Amino acid sequence: MKNKRRSSLAYREAFLTGRMGIRGHLLLDLAALVWFIITLVWFCQIAMLLNFYRADRTAQVRRAAEILRQNIDHEDLESLADQVSAENDICLLLTDGEGKTILSIDHVRYCLLHRMKEAELTKLIASAPEDGSGRISTARTAPFRNEHYDSESFAGPAPKSENRTGMSMLYVQKVTFASGETGTLMINAMITPTSAVLATLRKQFLYIVAAVLLVTLLFGYFMAEGLSLPLIETNRAARELSRAAYARPAHSGGYREIAELNDTLVQAASDLKNVENLQRELIANISHDLRTPLTMIQGYAETMRDLPGEMTPENMQVIIDETERLSSLVNEVMDYSRLRTGSLELTLSAFDLTEVTEAICARVGAMKGTEGYRIEREGEKPLRVVADRSRIEQVIYNLLGNALTYTGADRTVRVKAEERGERVRLSVSDSGNGIDPEELPFIWDRYFRSGESHRRAVIGSGLGLNICRGILEKHQVPYGVESEKGQGSTFWFELPLEKQ
Repeated sequence: MKNKRRSSLAYREAFLTGRMGIRGHLLLDLAALVWFIITLVWFCQIAMLLNFYRADRTAQVRRAAEILRQNIDHEDLESLADQVSAENDICLLLTDGEGKTILSIDHVRYCLLHRMKEAELTKLIASAPEDGSGRISTARTAPFRNEHYDSESFAGPAPKSENRTGMSMLYVQKVTFASGETGTLMINAMITPTSAVLATLRKQFLYIVAAVLLVTLLFGYFMAEGLSLPLIETNRAARELSRAAYARPAHSGGYREIAELNDTLVQAASDLKNVENLQRELIANISHDLRTPLTMIQGYAETMRDLPGEMTPENMQVIIDETERLSSLVNEVMDYSRLRTGSLELTLSAFDLTEVTEAICARVGAMKGTEGYRIEREGEKPLRVVADRSRIEQVIYNLLGNALTYTGADRTVRVKAEERGERVRLSVSDSGNGIDPEELPFIWDRYFRSGESHRRAVIGSGLGLNICRGILEKHQVPYGVESEKGQGSTFWFELPLEKQ
């Protein structure tokens, strides 16, 4: 009952949408195939039957004539001729050079050779090619007719009394005897199938058509049902993907492709659920980072409004710093969005990476030096690389912010630039607790947090590492992280040197 209800719903949906379902297409294709096969059988067995029959009879007559020609001087030629005549349903006549009969075999009911007048026979002998090849001609024959027979006077399906004519084949060929004398071999064969044979073939054709149509309908119905039911169930289950839910249908394993489709949909449902969880986590974390500066701005602004003595440059600087932090967070979210959609474009140019790194470290060091943070640099040699300068600066800022956030009690971050073959490696190291080995593969993921409690970033938003990965992958350059528990972490990336 459930299957019937599902089928009726599927047909109703197909009717409402105006599109033919897989059942209809399959049955239509099978009907077209069957129609082609039936037409082909009719063409070969009925329409072209006479042509095929004539070609086959012509080949039989030529083979019989060749056998007789090769044994023309055999002492038992008459026995051979009788056997060949009976086997091929032909009659034959062999004459000498003067037209006298040497051999005569009559196995055909209306044989023309044995009913011809002497003048007609002489004319036929004269038509034989002189080069020894055979000549074939056709003629109409009038079969037996009883003038006193009246089919209407008999009961039952008595034969009709019409005078039906048939087609007869005449074959004539010059033959040479061992004595050197020439003779003429003539063969006659009927080339019109009997009415009984034609009636049998037509009846057989009708039976074949009926059987093929019945088998096609049954086979097509069950095949369409077996193929469409899993697809219908899969389609119905796929509608639940919008809620990140997908239950594998009961009939999903009948075909390999449908089973693979269901596996894909199950994976898609799992991915959608993960995306939903990540989105929820991303919103929660960004909300956390937004709430802190907003709370500080509101608190300091209210204090300055209510207490005139609190209108100090220090309090104003706090509001400015927190406002810059909000702006930085918004910019990073926008960069993250552009990276996800692939709309971030790069402008490649040659620049001195050492100079850029020194300037960034100086700015960040001056800003965070009052809080006890130190940035140590290694490598003073000018190193010119080819990349998008503004995006690489963003990567360095984010790596510095991450290192300053998670560095140890000494509050020290080390930045090193070194030449490695045709590339320059820039590494940023902190002295923090390091990263667990099982967390290293996920450290670049969006808003991934290590096992440590949530820490407010000193610089940046928490999306920094994911943005770094996107920019570096856009440059198609190597990058990575090295970390040991209790030994701190080192983030690095490499850029190609400018070719001289």
